[in-house]
Amino acid sequence: MRDEESTSYTGAIEQAEAFGQRIYQEARRRGMYRAGEVCVLGDGASWIWNIADEQFYGAIQIVDLYHAREHYWKVAKACFGQNNERLHQWTEERCRELDDGKVEEVIKVINQCLSLPGGDRAICEKESGYFEKDKKRMRYADFRRRGFFVGSGVLEAGCRTVIGQRLKQSGMHWTVRGANSIIALRCCIMSNRWEDFWENRAAA
Repeated sequence: MRDEESTSYTGAIEQAEAFGQRIYQEARRRGMYRAGEVCVLGDGASWIWNIADEQFYGAIQIVDLYHAREHYWKVAKACFGQNNERLHQWTEERCRELDDGKVEEVIKVINQCLSLPGGDRAICEKESGYFEKDKKRMRYADFRRRGFFVGSGVLEAGCRTVIGQRLKQSGMHWTVRGANSIIALRCCIMSNRWEDFWENRAAA
């Protein structure tokens, strides 16, 4: 269950290694070491799993379900793009398989598309490899049974709220230093730590 008032934010424009240390410190502040289980939820980018392995060793790793769905859609569009009925039938079947955590079935059917006349072999091979590489992170039925989130919507909404609404307005220009200062303040405000921020500033 997500406690609506408990969400906290941290961020900056920085290299992945520095961000990994930043997110680890926030997790510690939030009581990670008191948690029975720890999860890292990401969109499938390799740098995210590198951070998970380095900073959250042993955590359960989950690929965002909606990003995973985009990958079988790429195969569908490449192989059945001219046949709407077949495209939707094929993707609905993959959707059910993925929701059930049956990633091997998704891989099997994508590999079958390699021999389709007019299909895009390169896309099929690439997406089959994607599912093969991350299949242990896609056991969605099991994750749901255990009460884990499988979608990163809260995170993406946070990016829009904390970053987009302030830094991406029309006509705005920022230096990295200036943007990071604003991001730090926004994170304090949105995390209900504004008074703590000023108390720490005064103490310094």
